[in-house]
Amino acid sequence: QMKRNNRILLACAFFSIITLSATNLKAQEKNSEELNLSIQLRPRAEIRNGLFTPILESQKSGTFISQRSRLGFYYSKNQYLKMGLSTQVVSTWGNDAQVQATANDISLYEAWAQLFFSKEWNLKLGRQILSYDDERILGALDWNNAGRKHDAALLGFEKNKLKANAGFAFNQNSEKTTGTFYDNLVSQPYKSMEFLWFRYDINPTLAFSLLGLNLGFQDRIDSSLSNLQTMGGNIFLKKNKFGATGTYYLQTGQNHSNNAPAKRTNAWMAAGKIDYNFNHSFSTSIGSDYLSGNNMHSTPTQNTYFNPLYGTGHKFYGSMDYFYVSSPHNNTGLWDSYINLNFKPTEKFTTQIAYHHFESTGKLVDYAGENANKSLGNEIDLSLGYAIMNDVKLTGGYSQMFTDKSMRYVKNIAPVSEIKSFQNWVWVSLNFNPQILLKSNK
Repeated sequence: QMKRNNRILLACAFFSIITLSATNLKAQEKNSEELNLSIQLRPRAEIRNGLFTPILESQKSGTFISQRSRLGFYYSKNQYLKMGLSTQVVSTWGNDAQVQATANDISLYEAWAQLFFSKEWNLKLGRQILSYDDERILGALDWNNAGRKHDAALLGFEKNKLKANAGFAFNQNSEKTTGTFYDNLVSQPYKSMEFLWFRYDINPTLAFSLLGLNLGFQDRIDSSLSNLQTMGGNIFLKKNKFGATGTYYLQTGQNHSNNAPAKRTNAWMAAGKIDYNFNHSFSTSIGSDYLSGNNMHSTPTQNTYFNPLYGTGHKFYGSMDYFYVSSPHNNTGLWDSYINLNFKPTEKFTTQIAYHHFESTGKLVDYAGENANKSLGNEIDLSLGYAIMNDVKLTGGYSQMFTDKSMRYVKNIAPVSEIKSFQNWVWVSLNFNPQILLKSNK
């Protein structure tokens, strides 16, 4: 009860800022407005022959064309008010009848208002994207056609070298007459969220950021509450042709599970990456990510599996999304070592090739219950991009996974099932995304 009251008081404090700043807003005499329209159509064709998890000999490749269709309006006035409203339809070609009684479902992707009380302070309320740093913990997930959004209040501060945000969310499945029970399986994946983030640029070559995030969950069976805390940050270095990033996060509190009692969490992750630009056309990066995990078929008193939560895993752990995006792979953790080569021969054409080696960080066991090799496999990703014109871009890619035997164990593939020797994924997409100025009297 006390925690709920504290959250309500925090929410009231956010809204009180609006009232206290009303006088400051009315004092702005300059009348400048701007209204922009954003249109995006992004069809994407895919051939999935082992995406997310190894495909079996008895299975055929999946082939389809999906599409994101978005329409967004963005308004600003006097540099003290900004608003955004965007809707989207996520569909697969052919999934609607040719003659149908109801149209394809339209969802609300963004609906927010941002008030600027001064040059330093602002408050953003509503459905919005939460994207921080390299999107390892909180990201937009733009690769996914639906994207990721949150219903939240965000207090922002920016001055000189410092940027800071304080976020708050309290979710319900519907309007309530009594009680506050929340089922995260049908709505947002958490009941409540509070976080603090800030970034400080020490000088033009060195910066660091810190994040403290608390998530509240409610069990569907006994309605018990649990909280998970994630704390850590990044160091960014960029000087001439050389760049480096260091990352560390710790997770504590309780893990959330609807099938078993929540356990105390003691998990962590660390990552390091080095970049080097040889020239304008060619660059490379090498790095390694280590995320702690549980041992297979064990019943520990605490959870040691690190959950990357709501980041954009597609950009980190291989394009075929075998880890975290598709499943927690038995919660055994991951050690991903990689190297990327980037080539940009012209201003319009870009290409990248990446190699990943994957290992489990928790102990693995085979079908007989004996210790198994931690090596899970290797992946090669090739991606291409070509700017046809300012608002139209063609992208595509080819990925291949070379699984080791232990991949069967973490993916729970039956011993009698035969895995195809060839695991790959092919995709091609056209992105139409014009930005249109509808009104401006600046």
